[in-house]
Amino acid sequence: MASVDGLVTGMSTTDTIAQLMKIEALPQTALKTKISTTNKVVAAYQSVNSRLSSLVSAANALGSSTTWGGMKATSNSTAAVVSAAAGAGAGSLSFHVDKLASTHVLTFSAASAVSSASDATGSPVLAGSTFDVKLKDGTTKTLNPADKSLQSVVAAINAEANVAYKAAAVQIGAGKYTLQLTAKDSGAAGAAAMTAAGTPTGLSLTDPTVTVNGTDAQITVGDPSDLTTTAYSITSATNTFADVLPGVTVTAVRAQAATDPAVTIDVAADAEGIAAKVQALIDNANVALTEIASQSKIKSGQTAAGPLVGDSAMRKLTQDILGAVSGGIPGLGANGGVASYSDVGVAVDRSGKLTFDKQKFIDAYQADPAKTQAYFDTYTEKTGGTDGKFDPGFDTAAGLGRKMEALGLIASVGVVDPTNPTKPTKGTMQALIERNNNTISRLNDQVSEWDVRLEMRKLALQKQFSGLEVALGKMQQQSSWLASQLAGLG
Repeated sequence: MASVDGLVTGMSTTDTIAQLMKIEALPQTALKTKISTTNKVVAAYQSVNSRLSSLVSAANALGSSTTWGGMKATSNSTAAVVSAAAGAGAGSLSFHVDKLASTHVLTFSAASAVSSASDATGSPVLAGSTFDVKLKDGTTKTLNPADKSLQSVVAAINAEANVAYKAAAVQIGAGKYTLQLTAKDSGAAGAAAMTAAGTPTGLSLTDPTVTVNGTDAQITVGDPSDLTTTAYSITSATNTFADVLPGVTVTAVRAQAATDPAVTIDVAADAEGIAAKVQALIDNANVALTEIASQSKIKSGQTAAGPLVGDSAMRKLTQDILGAVSGGIPGLGANGGVASYSDVGVAVDRSGKLTFDKQKFIDAYQADPAKTQAYFDTYTEKTGGTDGKFDPGFDTAAGLGRKMEALGLIASVGVVDPTNPTKPTKGTMQALIERNNNTISRLNDQVSEWDVRLEMRKLALQKQFSGLEVALGKMQQQSSWLASQLAGLG
């Protein structure tokens, strides 16, 4: 029913109700504020958790045999490139690139060439409708191309997986097209396979000749012209020579002239690469420390406190990261005592951040690779764990990489007890995020309940004020009537 706001009382009942509802909604407003605050707490935990995940990844790299077995291979020439697998043998080798591998090619005679590769009627290359090819296993197979054109013959050959060659229609002169066959495998073996297979029979094309001889690549170690030495040659069907040194692969790029200087390759432990991974561990630990400090900072002047100010989990996490370094490593010191990580370049500075002296690490690694690795990659297995595998949170971590991996997992996603794998332990951050999300969900339910309660209260106030307007209206009417009656008596 339409009404005029405050028509009788002269006041804005809508505004009055709105002001009263603000007071009524104060408990709900407090709930919404708490939700906002808790959302910030969850976001802060998630941010810290993300940094911990990166720390765990960096720590994992220092627990990998690929890292500690990493080798760096170099070549002094553009004639060959070299690569070394993890665990490759260290050493040096000099050689000459005699020739690159080539792929055997046959081309049919120009005398039997056709004027069109696609014209099956005017330029056929088949007398009948089929032709035969010899497969790799020595058997013969009849192929049935779409038509008699050179292109269709090429397509039929290339559709057969078990032939020793690939086919192509090539132009060998103006308006002259013929068939070219190329061995599927490079080198002498590919040439031999192609020779054994012969050429397709049933074609009108004739007299195939060798366009390119398939030969192996060859490198020669030593100087054949020096009769006081024993040179030797290595061949490969491709330009890649595997295991010229254990785990070392050489790829020939170009053949050298006889007068060119020899290619020298060197393979050594990749101390620089390992140092980069240690640096990544330190960097990620510092990023985590910085994030923890930012999210848990106290109020200072105009700077607001962090969402996690006073959080005991943040204090413990900071202590764990710094303690992993300051606590040293048992067993590597004098007489089997505790050694300091500063021996390999890692320390804690006065500001509470980790530092890394790369050169000190490299010097230590070059002096004793195994001992240096032990500073980062050692742990003690407990009975019931996985043999030969580090179980974070179960086995006892000693090396810095293992310590960071364990504390990062315990704090973030949690760990699995190998003796009870069906009941993994939740990570600290994971549990805190889950707990606060549950709080947010519960608070949202309460806000929804208040929505209903406030709507009912608003309707009650509207009814109350509407009734007041009606009552006052009646009183005004009665007052006017009485006034008129009294006036009549006078």
